[in-house]
Amino acid sequence: MTPTVTIARTRPRVLPPLREYRGFNMSFERDEGSAAGVIADADRAVPGRARVIVRAGLRYWGWAGLIDSADVLVTELVTNALEHGLGDVGLRVYLTDTHLLIEVRDGSHQLPVLRKAAPDDENGRGLFLVRAISDAWGVSSDGMTTWCSLPLVRRNDDMEHDGVAVIPDLGCAETSWIQKVEFRADRHVVGNAYRYTCLYLYAYLAPEHGFVDIEDLATIGRVLMANAFAHTCVPEYAVITMQWALLQTGELVFQVHDGRVEFPDFDKVVSWEPAEGERPRGLWTARQFGAEISYAPTDAGKIVQALIKPRALPV
Repeated sequence: MTPTVTIARTRPRVLPPLREYRGFNMSFERDEGSAAGVIADADRAVPGRARVIVRAGLRYWGWAGLIDSADVLVTELVTNALEHGLGDVGLRVYLTDTHLLIEVRDGSHQLPVLRKAAPDDENGRGLFLVRAISDAWGVSSDGMTTWCSLPLVRRNDDMEHDGVAVIPDLGCAETSWIQKVEFRADRHVVGNAYRYTCLYLYAYLAPEHGFVDIEDLATIGRVLMANAFAHTCVPEYAVITMQWALLQTGELVFQVHDGRVEFPDFDKVVSWEPAEGERPRGLWTARQFGAEISYAPTDAGKIVQALIKPRALPV
């Protein structure tokens, strides 16, 4: 990273060995125009894409209270990497026993430094913000990775932000029942997802659960699988995993695990409405049947989830 005006140089701390238990790793291809203090127009959307993925991960892990701070840290580190680094920009986010760690690789061996920004400067405050918001920051021994950490002080289990759909880890969640199937990713996978959804719902849902139309619910499962099959680009011998669960809170959850981490334009996809005379498509159909759609990155791709509330919660 090439500095301009240096006012202070902290001795970059090397990240100590920590036990990682959840995280994801991704890379963003840099446009050739991003270099020497300039970010190409094609790369200006990269920090926003990174923020969306990190937010989804924090919601999935149950740490939504860290989103605001992580937004700033990811924005500043990724922007700095685009402006001063070389090659693709790597982002790694993971949890330890005590902290959230954010690492950004920029391909440059030059160490980052703090800059002095005048009151009317539009830029130059990135690492000051990183130092102010994080509880620690540093640089790898080769100078190519800048990292920062946030302490896991408070777990935001009740999701203070309105409208956010929580993605539970069904392996740990309190469920009344749960089923899981690995489907071969071939031309039959969408129909198989529909049939298995019908099978499990007819077998495990009772009238008192508050869900009436099993075929409508199965359509939600079909839509989730169709979305994964159409956009994941998996080979035919691969598998796409689907899970169904009834939570003890009375809500029904469908999750589809596919091999692609990113979900481009997720906000636009889930808020899309057909124009007059336009054919309905994709996740819009699932929303019409009462599904709340959300997604989260995982170690091996992502989870797309439909959460369906009963028409009347069990008494």
